[in-house]
Amino acid sequence: MRTKRKPKEEKLEEARALLPAVISDIQVQKKNTSRFSLFTDDQFLVGVSEATLTDLNLKKGVEVTPFLFDQITEAEQKWAARDYFFRILSRRDHSRKELRDKAYKKRYSGSFIDVILDEFEQKEYIDDRKFGLKYTADKFEFNHWGPYKIRNQLFKKGISKSVVEECIREVFGETAVKESMLDLIRKKKKRYQREPDQKRKKKIFDFLMRKGYNSNDILKHMDEFLALTNQ
Repeated sequence: MRTKRKPKEEKLEEARALLPAVISDIQVQKKNTSRFSLFTDDQFLVGVSEATLTDLNLKKGVEVTPFLFDQITEAEQKWAARDYFFRILSRRDHSRKELRDKAYKKRYSGSFIDVILDEFEQKEYIDDRKFGLKYTADKFEFNHWGPYKIRNQLFKKGISKSVVEECIREVFGETAVKESMLDLIRKKKKRYQREPDQKRKKKIFDFLMRKGYNSNDILKHMDEFLALTNQ
């Protein structure tokens, strides 16, 4: 029968009850060689990353006081959040706001979150402009979303208004918008062919509005959409 693992908070409270404690041994963890186990009098105290071990100069003979233990805990939180960011960025690009929101959902908190994100921006691990440009191009090309829908989604992802407008301008052009709308109607034309003209016009208009296209652009090319559905 497997034993139930103790919650992290319970483990930390047990370790805190041993303080102050002198580090008697440091061992590399078997399942993760980048992490180390600290012992006091042959009793496990806490596990730490290599970064925490180095940054706080933890070694045999060092006394772990409650103050130092709090530093260790915060350093581990920072290390865990940083590692978490790397893992989710390895799957796809994210905006800064997306990463911050995900960190808070995982209950990572503290000023170090923005410190990490500042570092990631400086090293170009995250770049809201590149993210916004790729998102705009992908949603336009593969989902045939219009400017309004893309704009709203980028705002939700925390992209600034100036960057959003720059991305929209760079990706969209009048010809591209028209061709995208024509392609959408071409694919859906069977659903409109049996409808009377006025009803068909309204359905086409509503469909393209939901896709995020500008009402003026839709009306400007409506005759072509109607002609396409008559073929």
